Amino acid sequence: MKKLAALAAFAAVLGSAPAFADTLQNGYGNTFAVTLGADTVRYHFNEDGTFGAIAPDGSVQHGRYETANNQICFLGEGDARQCAPLEVGKNVGDTWQQLDSNGNQITVTLEAGRE
Repeated sequence: MKKLAALAAFAAVLGSAPAFADTLQNGYGNTFAVTLGADTVRYHFNEDGTFGAIAPDGSVQHGRYETANNQICFLGEGDARQCAPLEVGKNVGDTWQQLDSNGNQITVTLEAGRE
């Protein structure tokens, strides 16, 4: 359940489609570290529309994502989608705060490399 909550926390991370491409492209080969409370989940996005998420307990979840209509959508089983607005213009080394899809304050850092 914590893994799903962590995934939901990131659903609001990335703002408008044209500028989003650079944020996501800057993230390829790097790590989006998303902190909610005391927990940090690390996300790795791939150009082929797949991602991996490393939960605080070290477990890994893999999935698919899409970008459309100024949103990022995580695709779950049975075509369940969880979508949120995208953040724009972020680069490696940037840290920002925003609300997740549940209204919780999260902190996101785009870190160089992958763990």
